[in-house]
Amino acid sequence: MLLDPPGPRGAPQGMPHWPYVQAVDDALTMRGIPPGTVRASHHGLERGLTTYMTLAWDVSRTSGHGGIRLDWEERQGWYYALLGLSLGDVVLYSVIPVLRTPIASPEEVADVAEELVHHRSLPDHEFRREWDGARDVRAAADDFRRRRLGLGPLQLREDGADSAKESGPGVQLTIDTRADTYERAVVALRAAYGR
Repeated sequence: MLLDPPGPRGAPQGMPHWPYVQAVDDALTMRGIPPGTVRASHHGLERGLTTYMTLAWDVSRTSGHGGIRLDWEERQGWYYALLGLSLGDVVLYSVIPVLRTPIASPEEVADVAEELVHHRSLPDHEFRREWDGARDVRAAADDFRRRRLGLGPLQLREDGADSAKESGPGVQLTIDTRADTYERAVVALRAAYGR
């Protein structure tokens, strides 16, 4: 069982995806395969302030000749690494093709992890179920990014869709992805928000 990171209960500061991290850890613990290492945080402005988690099992927790690592990023989904005897020795790193949604059901993540930890292979079938809390995690992650950029949170309409109406003042910035380079876009963002 994971301890809550610092911040208000239910919305730890800087960790909008914490409920998903906890749900995945709980599902793995229920299977009897808790990871030895759990890391969760967010990438910096250069990578869009995306949230991530890393779960790792060293060689003592797996069958086979090395460890296993699962990496998750909110927009990209799940990846796995087959490791050598040390956690830094990556033998293979690949997307998990059988998890077909970025915020996959924790039980389905546990199904995949169990196969990897016990057999060093992926299951034969695909998993398409999204976690019930995925919408809330996405909304919290969007609000987290907006706060970090000095903007107010988006308000949810009654039908559940995001409203373009902001709850606070903000800056509008248009970046032409065909003409502007990534570096110019980052410079423009930093200049617009005084960073």
